[in-house]
Amino acid sequence: MAELTEQEAQNLASYLGQVISHTELEALALVTRTGDRLAFSAVPNTQIQPDMLASMSAVLLQAGEQAVAKIGYTQTLEVVLRGGNSFIVLSAAGRFFLIGASSSLKEMGKIVSVFRYYSKEIAKAYPDSG
Repeated sequence: MAELTEQEAQNLASYLGQVISHTELEALALVTRTGDRLAFSAVPNTQIQPDMLASMSAVLLQAGEQAVAKIGYTQTLEVVLRGGNSFIVLSAAGRFFLIGASSSLKEMGKIVSVFRYYSKEIAKAYPDSG
């Protein structure tokens, strides 16, 4: 993938800032579809390792896409992986995908809705070329 221009990076940072301002996330990342981390933010003292989150999420997204394709659907928009006291949401965003992690299960619906909105906005600005 070609590097981002300074303007593209600033635009993406603006989107990520909006996601953070509307959610209670412990971690937020913007990652390429191959798992390369472009941006990462986490609350202080979090146990989340940025590279592990990015690579693990790329694998989860690929598995989700394969599952959707196998049952005959055409596009994977998001994957939500929920544990007993936390969740991860992966949301397709054009050339990229957003990853969010939170232990606030009561905020899960809101966070998924925010991700849906901003993923669409990012996809409009940075469509998937593949």
